Amino acid sequence: MKRLRFNFAPYLLILPSFIYLAVFFAWPMVRSLQLAFVRDSPILPVLSEPEEKADVVGHLEMQVEVAVVDRVKRDEVLPNGRTRPIYWFKIAGETESGEPVEGWVHQKNLFIKSRTESDTARVVSGEGAKEWTLDYVERMINDYRFREALQTTLLLIVLILPIQFVLAITMALVLQSQLRGNSIFLYIYAIPLGISDLAAGLVWVTIFTQRGYLNTLLQQLGLIDQPYVFLSAENQHWMIVAIVLAEVWRATSIVMVIVVSGLQAIPREYLEAGELFGASLWQRLRHITLPLLKPSLQVALILRTILAFQVFAVVVAITGGRVLTVLAYETYRWYDPGDSGFNNPNMAAAYAGFIMLISLAFAVFYLRTVRTQEEAARE
Repeated sequence: MKRLRFNFAPYLLILPSFIYLAVFFAWPMVRSLQLAFVRDSPILPVLSEPEEKADVVGHLEMQVEVAVVDRVKRDEVLPNGRTRPIYWFKIAGETESGEPVEGWVHQKNLFIKSRTESDTARVVSGEGAKEWTLDYVERMINDYRFREALQTTLLLIVLILPIQFVLAITMALVLQSQLRGNSIFLYIYAIPLGISDLAAGLVWVTIFTQRGYLNTLLQQLGLIDQPYVFLSAENQHWMIVAIVLAEVWRATSIVMVIVVSGLQAIPREYLEAGELFGASLWQRLRHITLPLLKPSLQVALILRTILAFQVFAVVVAITGGRVLTVLAYETYRWYDPGDSGFNNPNMAAAYAGFIMLISLAFAVFYLRTVRTQEEAARE
């Protein structure tokens, strides 16, 4: 009987993908969530006897005030053979939850005015301890800029996505129309792909500033006498307009590339059959092209929504981040160790985790709603 040989080749080919996902996706995501939900704070173990290896009878948090019940003087041998006096203190205190704790601690863990006379002390050092907590999430939700950042981010998504998809589908249809010279349109459409987020924001800042192109044009046409201040705290709606225009100009080509690849996968026989039966351009687009484009539109919607939640540089370039804020900027503000930030990685991780969670929710929503007939029939 001939033995069947197991084929390892497909698994070897897919192994690099698993390694990539584990190293560059799973591990950073786990570490980020750990920062958001785990508090690493020092606590002081209280011992049953004035010895380093004694049993632990309780723990006290940092900066807790305690009463000194008793003290013991010992001689500690230094590495050079000499000795020095040290004290062990028997203390009594309460944890944050109100539980009484009494036992012995070393002098290095306490701040005490006099080792021989003082009756009170304060805990100043201990051992690192990790505990699960929702404090950072609650602090994020109660942050005075959280609601504003969330509202602005969702507003940008609602405004940007419909405009981008209408333009991207139109651009893709122009490229697929096989008109004379349509390759020129491809080069024009692809120009923003080579421009960074920050550069795109700066381009549109030069358009909307007081001495920018828009004010210059309006003055030359005689529509205004003096430059209008578009980008200011009093005109936040113009800031939204500038951000939307910058994002649409910068990232519509990404959606267009995905839509073009989807259009190329549609058999021309379907479109020719629709034209043969007298379907208009709009009818062919609605009943043939768009239904067959659903897989590509799924990918484009998920990608564009995730990138919209991460919009950062354009907002900073146009608004400075202080007048108008988004979730990505708040993540940076909490992480930034400079003068303008709070140097709090735990809060930054909470914001980043929230962005990831809401992005996944939108992705699941798109996968459930934008489905082909075959996908709906399988359920």
